[in-house]
Amino acid sequence: MVVISTKCRSGGFAKAVGLRVLSTPHGLGYAKVVIVVDETVDPFDLNQVMWAIATKFNPADDLVVLPNMSVVPLDPSSNPKGIAHKMIIDATTPVAPDVRGHYLQPLDTPLGTDLWEAKFREMLNVRA
Repeated sequence: MVVISTKCRSGGFAKAVGLRVLSTPHGLGYAKVVIVVDETVDPFDLNQVMWAIATKFNPADDLVVLPNMSVVPLDPSSNPKGIAHKMIIDATTPVAPDVRGHYLQPLDTPLGTDLWEAKFREMLNVRA
């Protein structure tokens, strides 16, 4: 699996980035899942990546499945050996001309989180 953080320049850009990754020598043989996120998402922080998938990914429009692609023969999911389906997950904010959805809120801590965390910590200390 590969996670890429990029600045989307136009509609469909993230999918094009995913396709480019899968066409490189390393991507062709080893990557089966490519997740593309906005530049504001840290690709090394799986919490942020999962947040992007949960809030920006719509399977109807943002999933690209590529059947019967080349993969290393050692991959246990390949069938026949050396052939597997691959996918690209576009978890980026749509950019014009692609204006689907309602993505006005950036990645940020929701209001009241500090108060909720303080109450939760207090509750844990009382039980301990």
